[in-house]
Amino acid sequence: MIGNVYLRSGTGCLLAFLFLAGGCAQYSKVVQPTSKLAQLSPELASLTDEKIELYLRSTAKPQFPTVLAVAKLRELYRYHERDAGFTLASIQGREADGWLTLAKTSKNVNQVHFVSPLLLQGSTNLKNLRDAAALVHAPLLLVYLETENAAEGYNSSAMAYWSIVGLFVVPGNTVGHYTLCQAILVDTRTGVIVATAQSDSIKEENVLFGAVEIARDRVKREAHEDAVTRLQNDFHKTLDELVRSSK
Repeated sequence: MIGNVYLRSGTGCLLAFLFLAGGCAQYSKVVQPTSKLAQLSPELASLTDEKIELYLRSTAKPQFPTVLAVAKLRELYRYHERDAGFTLASIQGREADGWLTLAKTSKNVNQVHFVSPLLLQGSTNLKNLRDAAALVHAPLLLVYLETENAAEGYNSSAMAYWSIVGLFVVPGNTVGHYTLCQAILVDTRTGVIVATAQSDSIKEENVLFGAVEIARDRVKREAHEDAVTRLQNDFHKTLDELVRSSK
């Protein structure tokens, strides 16, 4: 019996040693990702004082009710090239329903169209997205980008991993995920930015050593859903404000 105890303890120590020595570090709080929505166009990337003044003097006033085109972007990465531009991302499930609800519940939006890759000519930039919105007769274009950061590592409870019992009952690992959504509402005809919106969500969870992968997927999904829902709610309010100011 004593021999079995030592054997189990030794196994726990060995597993814990392999875990800690295998490259898993102390958990450091996941940080907010950097959005690169400004890379959509030269105008957004380099707003000089003269350009800012031009935007401020622009008189693009949306007419309501309207048709809205929605484009979701994701960053495009290539080998040895982190900033490789954007590509259209699909909008599905609850996220799609959240945008389509505008046409069902709001008197200010008649239709909502998702920008399809079939409508996009050339690279994914603001001018080509405006052209795609024009093809579906949408005077307003909403473009949003979702960026993410993730982190994981052991926390202060991981010291219990040195025992076989602690390895399986103590949540000594922490996984975190940060999702940031940034959006611009653009007048399709002129390219003038009518409004902006932003939302974020951070999810962290302490988990057992063997449940890290499952928790990683869970916090990623929860952070994404939370950030998108907040963005949609914020946009609903922004739209109401635009309608009031246009009267």
